[in-house]
Amino acid sequence: MINILYIISLLSIGVGAQSFYLQKSIQRTYSRKSTTAVTGCLKHIIQENFINPGFLVLACSEEPSAKIFNIRRDLLNFLHKTEKYAVQITNPDDIPIFNNNINVNIEFWSFDPFNFTPTADYFLIILDDYEDFTYIARKIIRSRFWNPQAQFIIILFQLNNTDTDNKRTAERILSCLFKFNVLNVIICIPSMKNVLNTLIYSWQPYDPPNFCGHFNETAENRTIVLNYCENGKVKYVNDLWINKLPLDMQGCSLRILALERQPFVSINKFDPNIEKWLINLLFKKFNFSVEYEIINAFRGERNEKGLWNGALKELSARKGHILLGGIFPDYDVHEDFECSSSYLSDSYTWIVPRAYPSPPWVSLHIIFQNLVWFSAIAGFITCVLTWVFLGHLSKDSNYNRSFGHCFLNTWLCLLGLVAYVRPNKESLRVFFVFLNLYCIIFLTAYQTKLIDMLQNPSFQDQIDTVEKLMQTDLKIGGSEELHDLFYNSTDPFDQLIDKKWITISNMTKAMHDVVVNRNLSVLCSRFELVHLSSVLPELSDSNGHNNYYAFPLNAFSVPLEIIALRGFPFIREISRDLNKYKQLGINAKIRNYFNVLSMRKRSRLVNTSKIEGKFYALSVQHLQGGFFALAVGAFGGLIVLIFELLSTTIYTSRQRQLKGK
Repeated sequence: MINILYIISLLSIGVGAQSFYLQKSIQRTYSRKSTTAVTGCLKHIIQENFINPGFLVLACSEEPSAKIFNIRRDLLNFLHKTEKYAVQITNPDDIPIFNNNINVNIEFWSFDPFNFTPTADYFLIILDDYEDFTYIARKIIRSRFWNPQAQFIIILFQLNNTDTDNKRTAERILSCLFKFNVLNVIICIPSMKNVLNTLIYSWQPYDPPNFCGHFNETAENRTIVLNYCENGKVKYVNDLWINKLPLDMQGCSLRILALERQPFVSINKFDPNIEKWLINLLFKKFNFSVEYEIINAFRGERNEKGLWNGALKELSARKGHILLGGIFPDYDVHEDFECSSSYLSDSYTWIVPRAYPSPPWVSLHIIFQNLVWFSAIAGFITCVLTWVFLGHLSKDSNYNRSFGHCFLNTWLCLLGLVAYVRPNKESLRVFFVFLNLYCIIFLTAYQTKLIDMLQNPSFQDQIDTVEKLMQTDLKIGGSEELHDLFYNSTDPFDQLIDKKWITISNMTKAMHDVVVNRNLSVLCSRFELVHLSSVLPELSDSNGHNNYYAFPLNAFSVPLEIIALRGFPFIREISRDLNKYKQLGINAKIRNYFNVLSMRKRSRLVNTSKIEGKFYALSVQHLQGGFFALAVGAFGGLIVLIFELLSTTIYTSRQRQLKGK
């Protein structure tokens, strides 16, 4: 009896072992077939959708399971045979990007140090489970090849969960990627009802007016089966990456962070606000409800750890969708953020105190350039010699051809006076007439310019170059982002400017120091300078002229751009519209509108302000030149008189001596 029971027990053990191995064999078969089906599905999707050659990033865990390893191997072989893609394989990070909660952490992660890797066109991510994604996501998002606008294929090979659980996992993945502006993504998961079929999940992040794409929105209960693969082939022929940006946002709010900087952005609606006007025109096309948050801060700089301060820190914290306000991005901004096409280019120049006016009497000789004065003197001498020469040839009277007579007559004609003795010969009279015409033209030009100079006096030696500026005791300053240009420069002259640099946060007070206190020079935007001149009375004199001096040459010119987080969905459409605006001349019209508006405001400001007029009435200072000329004439006449008396006395005494002999 015991032997029979022993034999039965052995038989039962053998049957159980055989059933166990049979079950394992079936699981391996299903896993292998499912792997083959998923791989075939991915190949078909890549062939039909990754049409253009480009840079493809393949990401999976460092130690994948056997099925993930097989999928990766087959896909790499397939990609290699196509010879269309440059493939880079990346591994997970050591730290997850967030926990398992669907409310993901949207902290701005600093990027890895810059390298020359291009941004990816396609991402292929193979996952065993959701935990793998948390590590892989942090790695690719922090990499320099990160491109939220690329096309994403995520394979979640889960055979142990239900379809409902897998869908929830897909929702968490989509929600996470949306926080980093990823829209073009599909998630491929084998169906639990038939592992040979692969479900393709996606969602519509922008679905106005209920869902406007705000940062707190998720894909929960919004994920749909976009398509599915059957035996390795996509079932329905449709676009897996359909345009997910609606043409009409139906009044959805768009939060814009704006630096308060004249004349681009101001909290006062009566200010020009030329950049706000342009942005409102841009987003009117999408039917957005634009909300501005005015920030009194500078643009922001990146520190050694890759973190940003200033307004860019607010943008990194997702407090707004875009940032604007007369901003010209540098290389650091272009590395970490998305920027639009350029618009409304601006120029910067040095503003220094205007030199003190020259004494009015100086106008007598500074109205003409030195070359004109030398030419007038040479012409005068030539006329005198010509008169003497023609007098001898025409055999005019001895007096009319004497040097002294010709000299005095030419001088009188040049001053617009009547000659006291005219020539007798006709040939000399013809020359005399044309000499008078020359003198009338010269005198008219001189008097016209003299009147203008008396009303608008000249100035003393003006600081008009950076070299002269550095030789003065004036302080040098500008905004924080401008300081970065000199701080990072290797040019010795720029380093000298950096040592004297002071950061200016209020340009209105700075211009007051330039004009009134005369102890500061600033590097200022020409747009902002024109606006300040139209609202600050101390920047203009009674004639509407500047009380400051702006260098005629620009220090540099920069284009303005809109800054957004990487992958902001509307940035490309905005850039296209900005390019159209430039071609249609809208930028030029905005600039002309601003110039005309500022000119009118400045004219009204000068007419209504109580600015003390300067050099309007004739004063003793204006006549100093005339008095000086009178004194020179009196002194010269006295010297000539003394000379004549001496010569006459000597000549008379000699005649008497000769008669006495």
